[in-house]
Amino acid sequence: MELQIIQNTDNPLLGRQELQLGIAHESAATPRRMEVRKEVAKQMKAKAELVIIDHLKNRYGRQETIGYAKVYADMGSLTATETQPILARHGLTAGSAGAGK
Repeated sequence: MELQIIQNTDNPLLGRQELQLGIAHESAATPRRMEVRKEVAKQMKAKAELVIIDHLKNRYGRQETIGYAKVYADMGSLTATETQPILARHGLTAGSAGAGK
């Protein structure tokens, strides 16, 4: 999996950076949300808990995925902005057993 950040927009009002992603995954399946989350955290030098993957969409007939991610400055701004289903999807709520599958 080769992740490339296409666009990085700073959003100081919400305390986050908004990223457009391009992911090349030749001879492999579409990468899982948690794999992309870890790779974004590594490239942005942030904690994986502060990265939210909004969406990942495959390009038909290609081994290419485009996506949108948000990297928050702190956990307070993340929990104040994101909805409960998104937090559960990323394993950030108490009742999120089995999240990320």
